[in-house]
Amino acid sequence: MTQFQKIAILGRGYLGSAVLEELTKAHFEVTVLTRGQSTASTPSDNIAVKEVDYSSASSLEAALKGHDVVVSTVNPAGIAMQKVAIDASIAAGVKRFIPADFGLITTDPEAQKLPVHAHVVEIQRYLAEKAEAGELEYTIFAVGLFLELFIKRPLAIDLESRTATLYDGGVHPVSASSVSTIGKAIVAALRKPDETKNRALRVHDIVLTQRKALELLKKYSPGETWTETSVDGSVELETLLQRLRNEGPSPPVISGVFKAAFFSGKYNAAYDNTDNDLLGLGFKTEEDVEALAAELSKR
Repeated sequence: MTQFQKIAILGRGYLGSAVLEELTKAHFEVTVLTRGQSTASTPSDNIAVKEVDYSSASSLEAALKGHDVVVSTVNPAGIAMQKVAIDASIAAGVKRFIPADFGLITTDPEAQKLPVHAHVVEIQRYLAEKAEAGELEYTIFAVGLFLELFIKRPLAIDLESRTATLYDGGVHPVSASSVSTIGKAIVAALRKPDETKNRALRVHDIVLTQRKALELLKKYSPGETWTETSVDGSVELETLLQRLRNEGPSPPVISGVFKAAFFSGKYNAAYDNTDNDLLGLGFKTEEDVEALAAELSKR
């Protein structure tokens, strides 16, 4: 039996639900920590749900006592607040913390300098300090873009409006993982505690380009007219970073910086080496991704 058995999930949403499903399928004991009673529905009899105050170390500590691992899937607005959860985990005797750092380029040393990554990098460093002091272990998962969102959401291509903004023609490769694969990677890492301790793991299902994703969606939306715009990725990134410096953060500018950083080819967005073998994970084929595109096009 693995040394980790009782897992607490901090946050729900799209990724949290997928992680919960994989953990329960693997027979871990799971507690979902929720901020409000309205979302505190118990998915099955063997899953506990506790209402907590994410900003209160004492509230989190009480809920985390007896747990081995915390998996944080909080949304971007909650990234900085994870320091409270880390401190509470240490006080509660939790062994390992998995932060909400399921990104594409947050482990790239150059990309870490981007202002939009400030809070994520701050949490990475905080965890490293706690690990160095022997207070808490951590594992970070670099998973690329979420495959389902890469194909369907406006991050890359807007399926609803049939428009696509392609950076440098959409030729730069990026790693991508489905949310179910992310959940499986977490399960596998928890079953190999020594090999996955205090390090970042790189995982992906496949490497894609914007152009490839667009071709798939065009194939499964026959007769539809698509509008394509091509922009210079490096110029777009620098323009948006300058706006961020001059105007301060706003949702359109922050979103634009992320997209330009992902698709400009400037950073290590396509993993040459992964930890899939270590975790016993395979890879998806282009046929698998094509089937997903066909399914998503029908929704």
